[in-house]
Amino acid sequence: MTAEVILNHRAMDDRRALVLLASCAVLVLLCLLALRLGYRPVSWADLARALTAYDPTDPDQIVIRELRLPRLAGALLSGAGLGIAGALIQGMTRNPLADPGLLGINAGAAAGVIGATFLLGMGSPTQYVWTALGGGALGSALVFALGGGAQASPARLLLAGAAISAFFFAMIRGLVLMSRQSLETYRFWILGGFENVTAESLAALWPFFLAGALVALAAAALIDALALGEDTARGLGVNVGGAKLLAGLAIVLLASSTVALAGPIAFVGLIVPHMARAVVRNDMLWLAPCAGVFGAALMVLADLAGRSPLFGGTMQAGVLSALIGGPVLIWLVRRTGGRKL
Repeated sequence: MTAEVILNHRAMDDRRALVLLASCAVLVLLCLLALRLGYRPVSWADLARALTAYDPTDPDQIVIRELRLPRLAGALLSGAGLGIAGALIQGMTRNPLADPGLLGINAGAAAGVIGATFLLGMGSPTQYVWTALGGGALGSALVFALGGGAQASPARLLLAGAAISAFFFAMIRGLVLMSRQSLETYRFWILGGFENVTAESLAALWPFFLAGALVALAAAALIDALALGEDTARGLGVNVGGAKLLAGLAIVLLASSTVALAGPIAFVGLIVPHMARAVVRNDMLWLAPCAGVFGAALMVLADLAGRSPLFGGTMQAGVLSALIGGPVLIWLVRRTGGRKL
């Protein structure tokens, strides 16, 4: 019987590895299409030359290197970050409807960006990255404290997240009304998109995405234990409060960096973990990387669709993710019947 269990476990791991490799292959294909297609398509030959022998006088190659490549990198980082953060939040709270926006992180990071613009005159991600991270950390800390600290229940965390998010967004609206510069910044990224992602903003933010991903992998096994229930996790020797803090640190780093780079993109952290869970089940060590790849693919696809002639080449990726995520949220609520809230 033990040998049969081991063989079944190995077969499942082999299947998960195959799914992850296939997903990576699809992601590479989407990346190539994102660089080639858009409101102004370019040839495969121009794409190859832009990546291997860049000519700064060729208009098509300029479009690829100066516009599409930073957008693609922003979509990859943001989608992967939100996918991993969503998987961690849903595992930590044991709630299928949880995502970074529901725990006050997005709202706190957004308040940090608007506050930096209004009070300090900052206008680019390289300047307000620290205030975004600080706002996200403050939002999550307030939610964690109001939700009961180390003994926080999933329901109390979500209720505290709703209250803190409402407070931060009320503060944002007040600042926006008082400052035209804050209003312009707010209008730029409130819907979420990658059209203004630059090499400088990517250079400033990629270390935070990398740190968040590494911390998430360290927290993954602990989240699996929490999914069994906090009493069971304690019986297995897991420090429940420490596990939540570690996972929370990863979530803050990933979600706040995404807000600083591209705005508070909705629903990706909600949808993607369900997509990944359907193929790799609930093992967080597999679920988090798979959710990261799925999230990156979804954001690349949304940005590519938004740049197509169908949407006039100007539709922001955050709008398309919301159009997809709204119906999915309704379906999830109807399927769970609110049992896990």
